[in-house]
Order: sequence, then C-alpha cells, then structure tokens
Amino acid sequence: MDPKIIARAAAVILLAGAVLACALELARQGPTLEPSAPAAQDNMHLADELSRCEALGAEAAHDAACKAAWAQNRARFLAPVAPYQDRSIQLSPAASDVPKAVPKIHLDRAPSTPQSDVRTPSTGPEGR
Repeated sequence: MDPKIIARAAAVILLAGAVLACALELARQGPTLEPSAPAAQDNMHLADELSRCEALGAEAAHDAACKAAWAQNRARFLAPVAPYQDRSIQLSPAASDVPKAVPKIHLDRAPSTPQSDVRTPSTGPEGR
C-alpha cells in the first residue's frame, strides 16, 4: 500500500477525532452565564448617561461622568465574552422528525410533458 494513502487516512482519522472531542466537550459544558437584573439596570443607567452626554455635545469631552461612561461602554463592547451557551447541540434529530418511508411516484400520476415522438410521421409538408 502507498505510504501517502496511509498518511492521509491517519490525518483524516486524527482530524475526525479532534472534531468529535471538541463537540463532546462543548456538549458537556452547561450554560455558565446567567443574566442578572442588576446587570440590566446597569446597562439602562449607562444608556441614560450616554444619552445625556450626547445631548451635551462638545461640552461632554470635558465632563468626567461622560468620560467614565464612554470608558465603560468601550469595555463592554471590546471585552472578550464567553460564547452563547443556551443553544444545545443535537447530534441526531429526533425520531419523530424523520420520515419513515419515501413516497413512490407512480407513472400514471406523473405530470405529462410534451415530447416529440420520432416514430410518428409528420403530416405537414415539411415531413414528406
């Protein structure tokens, strides 16, 4: 057997094993982030403060509260976060979703399509 084929097969098997291990690890981990009411209130307070700073216009550049709100807003968007955990991974669909049999198409029920028959002689002057 060719060593290249063996090496490729081994690489494919290792890659499939790594993907399977990652999928199992992700499925094993439960949801870790829970939204809390104080965090939602902090976000509303931050939004109110950013609206106030926007209304101030150019004067907001010298306001300490606006500088703090902008820093908090940057940290909120630029900070690394955990991936969305509420979605579960289903490796196989539920049995009720899978059809039990594929319906057969009967030829007598099939839609008719116009086809030219080469065996039928033409009755027009072009066919003679």
